[in-house]
Amino acid sequence: MNLAKTLLSGAVVLVFASTVLGASVTLSYVKEMSMDLPDISKIGLWQPKEGSRILAEDGTVLGVHAKEYREFVPLEQVPPLVIAAFLSAEDGNFWTHKGVDPVGVARAFLSNLKGGRISGGSTIDQQVIKNLVLTPERTMKRKVQEALLALKIDKEIGKSRILEIYLNEIYLGSGVYGVKAAANRYFGKPLAQLTPGEAAVLAGLPQAPSAGNPFANIDKATERRNYVLDRMAKLGYVTAAEAIHYRGEPLNTANGSDPTSGVSDPAYGYAEEAVRRLQVASVGSETFYANGGDLKTTLKAPLQKVVHAELRRGLVMEDRKTGWHGVLEHGLAFPVDWSDERLKPPAGAEDWKVGVVSVVGRSLSVEMQNGPVSISTNTLSWTGRKATSLLKVGDVVLVGNIGDGPELLQVPGVQGAVVVMEPSSGAVVAMDGGFSAQQSEFNRATQARRQPGSVFKPFVYLTALEMGYNAMSPVLDSPIELDSGDGAPVWRPQQNEKGLGLITLRRALEKSRNHATVRLLYDIGEDRVRETAIKVGLQMPEKATYAMALGTVDMSPLDVATAYAAIANGGTPVNAKFFPPVSAENALPQKAFDPIAVAQLSSILEGVTYAGTASRAFAGFEHPIAAKTGTTNGSRDVWFAAFGPKYVIVSWIGYDDYRPLHKGAAGGETVAPLIRRILDHSEGMIEFADFTLPSGAVTVVADRATGQVNPAGDVVEIVREGETHEPAEQRPDDQGAEEAIQPAADAGTSAPYSNGNEPPD
Repeated sequence: MNLAKTLLSGAVVLVFASTVLGASVTLSYVKEMSMDLPDISKIGLWQPKEGSRILAEDGTVLGVHAKEYREFVPLEQVPPLVIAAFLSAEDGNFWTHKGVDPVGVARAFLSNLKGGRISGGSTIDQQVIKNLVLTPERTMKRKVQEALLALKIDKEIGKSRILEIYLNEIYLGSGVYGVKAAANRYFGKPLAQLTPGEAAVLAGLPQAPSAGNPFANIDKATERRNYVLDRMAKLGYVTAAEAIHYRGEPLNTANGSDPTSGVSDPAYGYAEEAVRRLQVASVGSETFYANGGDLKTTLKAPLQKVVHAELRRGLVMEDRKTGWHGVLEHGLAFPVDWSDERLKPPAGAEDWKVGVVSVVGRSLSVEMQNGPVSISTNTLSWTGRKATSLLKVGDVVLVGNIGDGPELLQVPGVQGAVVVMEPSSGAVVAMDGGFSAQQSEFNRATQARRQPGSVFKPFVYLTALEMGYNAMSPVLDSPIELDSGDGAPVWRPQQNEKGLGLITLRRALEKSRNHATVRLLYDIGEDRVRETAIKVGLQMPEKATYAMALGTVDMSPLDVATAYAAIANGGTPVNAKFFPPVSAENALPQKAFDPIAVAQLSSILEGVTYAGTASRAFAGFEHPIAAKTGTTNGSRDVWFAAFGPKYVIVSWIGYDDYRPLHKGAAGGETVAPLIRRILDHSEGMIEFADFTLPSGAVTVVADRATGQVNPAGDVVEIVREGETHEPAEQRPDDQGAEEAIQPAADAGTSAPYSNGNEPPD
C-alpha cells in the first residue's frame, strides 16, 4: 500500500513537473517567435486588387482584366445572411474570441506533435494573416506566428475591418475573389438577392474552391452547402425548418461568361483589346492586372454596338456573293440531344444559335434549344437554289438575325474593319477590327497594313490646292508613260475607261480618275505629296514614287482615319487617342494646312457622294458628308473614308490572305453601303454639322463639267478672295461630260492592273 502511494505521488509529481516544463518550453518558444514577427502594416493599408476595368465614355463596362477578379463591397453592404453563412462555415466564435480559437490551436498543436498535417482551427483573423502576410507553408513556426499576429490584428484593426477584408479577399473558385464577384459568377445575382441556400454554397467554397465549386463538382458543392446550412441552424441564423427546406432545393447556377476573360460584350472585343494593349504598354502588366483601376475611354458603347452589328452584316453580304458554304453537320436525330458535340457553335457565331432542320419544303422550320423557329425560304434566294436542294431534315445550321428577322447564316471568310473618330481631338469613339474577336484576335483596324488605293488620292489634290490650284483648275485625263528610274520599266498607269480629256480637278477626284491624278502628281512633284502625307501622320517610304498617287503605300484603317481627321477639322493634324485628357486641353496647335485649300478639298469630296463614285450608296442622305472610295489591284482591298466637321469614319474590307473579292467589288459598291447603314443608325451618337467657309474664301457658282463660272451652273466652288480663275476648255474628244457625271456611270467597276495601278472606284 505504501509502495502504491509512493508510486502515485511520484507520478503526480512527474506529471506536474512535465506540465510545468512543457509550459515553460512552450512559453519560451512563443516568446522567441514573437521577437521575429512580420510587419502587419499592409493589413491596415489593404486595398482590394480589382485589376483594371475598361469603361466607355458613359461608364459602361467594356471589359475587366484581373489576375484576381473581385468586386469590392463594404462590410455594411454585405447582407447579414451572407455574413452568417461564412461565420457558420469558418469561424462560429468570430465575434467573441480575441483572434485565436484556443480549441483550434490545441488541435493543430497536437496534430503537429504527432507528425500530422497542420490544419483546422484557423479563425478568420488567422486566415487573413495567412493570405496577406505569411507564406502558405504548413510548419509549426508559421502556425505560431499566425496565431500571434491574429491576436495582434484583432486588437489593433478590429473585427469589422478584418471581416470586410476576408469577405473581399477570399478565393472562391472559377477565377473570382470575394463574395460579390462570386454571387455574380455562380448565380448571376447581387448579394442582396441570394437565398440562404445560395449563401451557404458560397460559404462552403473556401475549403476547396477549385474542386468544390458547383461548376466543377455539383455533388461536393451540394454536400458543403448542406453542412453550412446545418451549422447556420445550430448557431441560430436560420431555423431548423429553413435549413431542411434549402437542403432539399436543387443547386441551380447561372453559368455566365467568365469574368476574368476580359470583354463584357462581343461588340466591344476589338476596341477594348486595343485599349488593353495600350495600357499594358504604358503601366506594365503587373500594375494593370492588379491595381489598374477604372480606365475611362473615348469609346461610345451604343455606337460601338451599331458599328459591330453593321460590319458583321456587311461581311455576311459580301461573303454571300461567293456562294453557300453548306451546313455545319448532317444526320442529327430527334428529339435533339443538345449536349451533342456536333451542336457546338463555330467560332465567331456570337449571338447566332445552332439549330437542327426539322421541316424543309415549301416552309422551313429549325428546332432550336428554346423551341422551333420558322424561317422564310425567301431568305435563301441569295444562294440561287431552292431550300430542298440545300437542306435535309437533321442538318445542323446557324440561325440569327442581322436586321431582317431570323434566317440561316454562315460565318464569312472575308474580313473588315471600321474606325470612327472625332477629328477635333483624334478621339476614337468606335472601332471594330473584324467579324468577331472570338474568331480572330487580329485587329485589322490597327494591325492590318493594306494598300489604301484611291483613298490616298485626296492628299495629292490637297498638295495641289495648297500650291494655288482650285477645284476648277484643268488637268488632262489621258494615258501617260513615266520613267521610274534606276533601270525600272516604264510605268503606265492603267484605267479601264477611255480618258475624258481635259477635265477639272473636281471631276478628276469625284470620278477617281487614275490618269488625271498621276498627271497632277507629276506636275506638282511626288516629294511634295510625300511631305503632305507625312504631315497628316502617315508613314511614308524614304523615296517617293509615282505609284504612290494611286495608294500603293501600306497603312491601317486607323492610319487613314487619323489622316482624314486633319481634313475634317480644317487642317490640323491630330494623333489617334483612346483616353480623354486628364486636364484641360492646351491651345490647339497651329494649323499645318491652308484652311482654304482644306475647304476646297472637302467641297470636292462632298461631290463624291452625290456626283461621284459613292453617289449610289448615298442617294438621299440628308447630312453634309465628304468621302472617297478606294479599290486596289484585283479588288483585293476596298475602302471608304467619309467625314463631316464633327466625325471621320473609315472602313476596309478584304481577305486576310489577299485573295480578290468577288468580281465587281469596289469601294463605292461594297463598303460605302456599309458606312451608309452605320450613319443611318447613329442618330444622336455621331454629330452632323455643316461645313463652314474659312476666312479669306468666297464662293462662285460654276458648271461641274467644264469648270466655267456660270450663275446657272450646278456646283458651288470655293475660291480665294480676289483670285482669278481660268476655266478648263472642252476638248472634242471629251466623251460627254453630262453623261459622265451620272451616279451609275462608272460606280463599282474594277480591272486588273500591275505596278501599283488602281482601277476606277
